[in-house]
Amino acid sequence: MIFYGAIQLKTKMLSNKKNKEGSAFFYGVILIVFLMMTQSAIASDETKILQKATESPLSVSAKPSVGVYYYPWYRGDGSRSWFRRNRWRRSMRLHLKNPQKPKSGLYDSRDPKVIADHIEQSVRGGISFWAVSWWGPGEDTDDTFKNKILKHPDSSKLKYAILYESTGRLGRFSRPNYKRWISDLEYLKKNYFDDPRYLNINGRPVIFVYLSREYFRNKGQNALKQMRDKFPEIYLVGDDVFYGDGITEYKAEWARNFDAVTAYDVYGQSIGKLGGTRKAVEFLANNYRQAKKAANSVGTAFMPAIAPGYNDTAARKGHPGRARYFTDVENSKEGDIFREMLRKAALPNIDPSCDNIIMVTSFNEWYEDSQIEATAGTSPASSTDDSKSGTYYTGGQRYVDYGYLYLDILKEEIPESK
Repeated sequence: MIFYGAIQLKTKMLSNKKNKEGSAFFYGVILIVFLMMTQSAIASDETKILQKATESPLSVSAKPSVGVYYYPWYRGDGSRSWFRRNRWRRSMRLHLKNPQKPKSGLYDSRDPKVIADHIEQSVRGGISFWAVSWWGPGEDTDDTFKNKILKHPDSSKLKYAILYESTGRLGRFSRPNYKRWISDLEYLKKNYFDDPRYLNINGRPVIFVYLSREYFRNKGQNALKQMRDKFPEIYLVGDDVFYGDGITEYKAEWARNFDAVTAYDVYGQSIGKLGGTRKAVEFLANNYRQAKKAANSVGTAFMPAIAPGYNDTAARKGHPGRARYFTDVENSKEGDIFREMLRKAALPNIDPSCDNIIMVTSFNEWYEDSQIEATAGTSPASSTDDSKSGTYYTGGQRYVDYGYLYLDILKEEIPESK
């Protein structure tokens, strides 16, 4: 606009056309100045673009930190409880025509050899910490965590945090009961927080709260206030990000309750809704971008989460199983969905304010077939099962005895620190 105004002014001054040479000289000067300033602006824009590229999440100096949800609730064949022995039957992979088992077999979570193997697998995959499923003081998961895992000689190779199982501690969604909340936190502080292996962010002990969106969204505010008053040191991470309708957006006001928010249920807002498709991964990535922006706007951090697949058909009804490859990509391989989620949904949305943490659902939730724990890797792939129809559990999809694949994908895809 500045140049246009100058040209108009000079045109009026020379309207009598008496000095054509002067006019030509003037326009020549204007053109030269315009070109010089345009080149300067282009150079400035190129510099900004280069700066943006070097400041992208994938090139930050700190390496992303990977956490996994860990379940210490399995019992082997030697258990005196029939129910505990047969928990493994709730794993879909045991119903395949060619059953697929963990590398450690149908293990007991208390077995020192199993704990050692799980720690070794985690180190192989570059995993930094376990968020350990915890169902209350004195319960099996508490005993296994406190007296078996943390007392294991290899335990110092990882960090650990609590996954607070709210459905077992706070009651029904419709009528939550918070009477255990403060006493549970007192117990956790006394028994875990001071352990040097316990996960801290900014010097504060971390607790993940499962399904926080059901217990602390527009409810439970007094319980949260009591926690903040009595335990200001706690770094509270809410499993709070979930929306699968493509319309609802995560609200900043929801994030205010927490120091960070994440999403345990990856399946429900990706492949569960849209099948094993690239669109499902794009949908998840869009959810995360919007949720991170909303959370950060009120000073809350964001932890993206990924999952390899999901199939809980041997444990409950109502959720279509999803294998671990793209159904809309020709010749897609086992692990492609996990790799793409990591590249497109997780890494672009890491947050330095919470140590660039990426969560994985899960290390060993075999009932939902979301585990990345190594399998034995000895059985042929199966698309049929032991049901009457032959495909009740698989839905006709291909399930691969994948071995160390998912741990190796993590190691390959996570950028090394500079």
